[in-house]
Amino acid sequence: MKIYKANKDAQLPAYATEGSACFDIRACIKSGQYLASYNSWNKQQKIVVKTVGAEADSFQLPPGIRALIPTGLIFDIPEGYVMKMYIRSSVALKKGLVMANGTGIIDSDYVEESYIMLQNITDSLVTITNGDRLAQCMLVPVEQHELVETAERPEQKTSRDGGFGSTGE
Repeated sequence: MKIYKANKDAQLPAYATEGSACFDIRACIKSGQYLASYNSWNKQQKIVVKTVGAEADSFQLPPGIRALIPTGLIFDIPEGYVMKMYIRSSVALKKGLVMANGTGIIDSDYVEESYIMLQNITDSLVTITNGDRLAQCMLVPVEQHELVETAERPEQKTSRDGGFGSTGE
């Protein structure tokens, strides 16, 4: 897959080990830059990147706030594939950040800069610094299917009975 640096300071993604299923994506932020963020009432706010403590090119994400973190990268995803973006498990555990949309989906026809959509689920400010490995991505083949409305309800295929939790506790 080809990767274009939309920001000359962006770091190219890399697989951490030979056995890694996903490649790591890093934050690409610079002091003075404003980032789009949203509060719990979906009101857009601007967060400024500055020096936080000893960390230059950083910002603090308040509790409950969602923010778009630039990667500085544009991915040339091959046709027939999708790039799925997930939070790195260490970021979720140690910083309390999650992907606000669960899994980021980047289609092959999207050719703009990719962002990491994060939410702080802690009760404290979380510092994010330029170059932090925040997300991991993988390429997955996709197959589109014909979607056809039917007038008949689908028949039961298994012994499953019910909805949520119907296969056991």
